[in-house]
Amino acid sequence: MLMMIDSPFYCVVDLVMSEGQPSLGIEIVDKNNQRELFLQGDAAERFREEVKYLAAQEPDIDDIEAFIEGYKPWMQHPVTLH
Repeated sequence: MLMMIDSPFYCVVDLVMSEGQPSLGIEIVDKNNQRELFLQGDAAERFREEVKYLAAQEPDIDDIEAFIEGYKPWMQHPVTLH
């Protein structure tokens, strides 16, 4: 697992099980509302590219929060512990 973003409000993890292996997808968790979104395939790849672009801009926490807010409408699944 690769922690991409861990802010006070959101956590984003790329589910790579071991280096060199393909990712299972990206999980985005809204900590306050206890909702999550799981991205796979092209959607996950597009998210990775957007994160790389954002990182190159040297964002502050507000920029990161605003970026993830764009995915909030799709965070419909409740967070559950297994």
